[in-house]
Amino acid sequence: LPESRIRLGSSLRADSIWEGTDLYFECLIDANPPVHKIDWRHNGRLLAHNKNAGILISNQSLVLQKVTRLAAGNYTCIGRNTGGDGESEPFYLDIL
Repeated sequence: LPESRIRLGSSLRADSIWEGTDLYFECLIDANPPVHKIDWRHNGRLLAHNKNAGILISNQSLVLQKVTRLAAGNYTCIGRNTGGDGESEPFYLDIL
């Protein structure tokens, strides 16, 4: 199974994310065979790329634009390959 790990973008501090901030997560994956798909979840709900809602998914990153308090909660990434799915431990995002 893929080993997935989620982390907040390196220029960001988890304890100082304010409403209106743009932020991003990276999904670090160790997998053999390589993953063919990466999914993202917020509080267990699958996220979809939605430019109008400020949710941008590309390759191994998730961008959230102009976050509100509704964006707070647990985020995970899931790496999928022919061996199965590997979900990361949750990252709890707090919005100030």
